[in-house]
Amino acid sequence: MNTSKFSSELVRSSTDLVILTLLRDRPMYGYEILVTLADRGTGEFRFKQGTLYPVLYRLERDGWIRAKWETPPKGKKRKVYSLTAEGKKVQRERVEEWRRFTAAVNSILKECNHE
Repeated sequence: MNTSKFSSELVRSSTDLVILTLLRDRPMYGYEILVTLADRGTGEFRFKQGTLYPVLYRLERDGWIRAKWETPPKGKKRKVYSLTAEGKKVQRERVEEWRRFTAAVNSILKECNHE
């Protein structure tokens, strides 16, 4: 994963969550996911296609997303990814887990910020 400021472990641990969250809004094709991640992530999430697609394939195998080939009126055939019902459930659970986790970490950091 090619990111600018975050450790690879931190990015790896949040990859499923951010992809599922993007797909919660609407179905997207791979390149669109890459661009949207970079835009919404203020440039911090810069994945390469070779990094994104194995994640998408795994999420599909897990039953959290589905892929469907579409041909737009102008352009090439492309695979569009969308959330399944299970994926929506997992996304909601992961968001809640992330919020609890970051609140706990922020609380510790606040308490330890005696510089």
